[in-house]
Amino acid sequence: MTPSGNDALSSRTPGGTPLSRRDEILRSTVRLARLVFAAPASSIFLHDPVAGSLVLEATSDPQEDHLLGWAIPDYSGIAGWVFQSGEAVIADDLDNHPQFNREFAASTGLVPKTIIAAPLETAGSVFGIMEVLDPDLGPRGEAAVIELVSELARQCSAALAVMGDSSGPPAPHAAAAERLTTLVGELARSDDPDAERVLTSLEEIAAVLARAKG
Repeated sequence: MTPSGNDALSSRTPGGTPLSRRDEILRSTVRLARLVFAAPASSIFLHDPVAGSLVLEATSDPQEDHLLGWAIPDYSGIAGWVFQSGEAVIADDLDNHPQFNREFAASTGLVPKTIIAAPLETAGSVFGIMEVLDPDLGPRGEAAVIELVSELARQCSAALAVMGDSSGPPAPHAAAAERLTTLVGELARSDDPDAERVLTSLEEIAAVLARAKG
């Protein structure tokens, strides 16, 4: 089954310009995160060290592409909190959360009640943040949710690293690759109706990586 509507992977911007390989990886990652957590939205911010800001570089819905390029201080909001700490978080009860940047959220048109977020990092250095808004956590415990969102962030980081390395993934990501292989096997055996859509998204990410290496 191929994803349709807003979940279908587009390789072009709204203006028809082909996405860069980096942007394909980012967009594939946020759409996969959105599917995995049955969430209304997911996004990735990348750090601009010169400006000291986190820049919105990918959203899970092409209709939100007009938001790309928006920036917040790298200490602001849940994204800034995760960037500074380097730790994945589940932030709920956002109405009373001191780190929540309500003004920025309202400007995007979606004010979530819960955010899960994880750092994108390489060689111990955080270079971005992935967020999932209002995820359906289901029966998963907090530790399982943190592990899953962190794994998605690690896979994105590894994919971006591979873009500049034709010899394959760096050694530090070997364990993450093994975990992803296990996850794919579990999804393939699952009766969950969303599993096939998640597998399709993983195949699209694999296609992007194959083109990057080629």
